[in-house]
Amino acid sequence: MTKTDKKRDKQLRDLLTEICDDHCKAIAGFCWLTHKIDWKSPQKSLTLTLVFTTDDELEAYLASDTRALVEDELVKALKVIGLSPINKTKQLVYDSEQQCQIHHRGNWAKRLK
Repeated sequence: MTKTDKKRDKQLRDLLTEICDDHCKAIAGFCWLTHKIDWKSPQKSLTLTLVFTTDDELEAYLASDTRALVEDELVKALKVIGLSPINKTKQLVYDSEQQCQIHHRGNWAKRLK
């Protein structure tokens, strides 16, 4: 990773941390989010994974009006650091701690590969 890529990655991590902190307490069951990106092709490779505690909490969020608000906030924030447009259907992924525990024994590194 080049120095520029490291700076951009830090900028992205800081941005996502801020968004996560803003929503962790406000959205029932929302735990954390993470990202994967290849800085050689950032627009195509960026994937954001939003993680909830249980499947029920995730399903409630997906059916709520809050989903569109959070997705729009993410898109706007990414645009500020030069990562837009994103395809919400392909680049925003939703998951739960419950599913990771069932299918990967809680091993998120393995699950996110």
